Amino acid sequence: MSNNKTRMSEDRNVISFEKIAKQTPASEPIFSKGLYHWVMFVLGYYSRVKNTLKIDFESFVILQVVVSHHLYELNKEGTKTFNEVEKQIINAKRNKNKNKLTFASVSEVLQLPRETVRRKVLSLSKKEILIFNSENGIKLGPAYKTIYKDFVSQSILDLNILVKKWERSGVLKKLLELESN
Repeated sequence: MSNNKTRMSEDRNVISFEKIAKQTPASEPIFSKGLYHWVMFVLGYYSRVKNTLKIDFESFVILQVVVSHHLYELNKEGTKTFNEVEKQIINAKRNKNKNKLTFASVSEVLQLPRETVRRKVLSLSKKEILIFNSENGIKLGPAYKTIYKDFVSQSILDLNILVKKWERSGVLKKLLELESN
């Protein structure tokens, strides 16, 4: 997995906040409200990682790389519903990806030292959230099914609430209308 998969393509422009401010009439002061709801969503997410999963955020991000790899492999067979993904995660036989995920590849994606990734993966392995062996690489462990059922479900509900708040305040419409030119 290369670091390029986590970046926007090179031909995209970064949208400046000054440009957005010029495009939004003064009668529509929605940016601060939308940003507030986003920050509260992120803080809630961070708190749930710490308090519910009882892992540090760096370990959580490493876990997300493993989840991303797993989903990438699943999507090669076609897109899946929430329940189909859950069945794939629970069914250990389906976790046998052809492309193994290594400490080095996770390290490259996250720009973290390889030793840090190794130490955190081994810690997550002790909790059975991940499993690791040199033959098959890093994979989702049996304890991830609980995270998927509970944590992912709650995250989807929280995201739903955020998007509804953005829709009511007009932020969602403005976000969808943004152009990078």
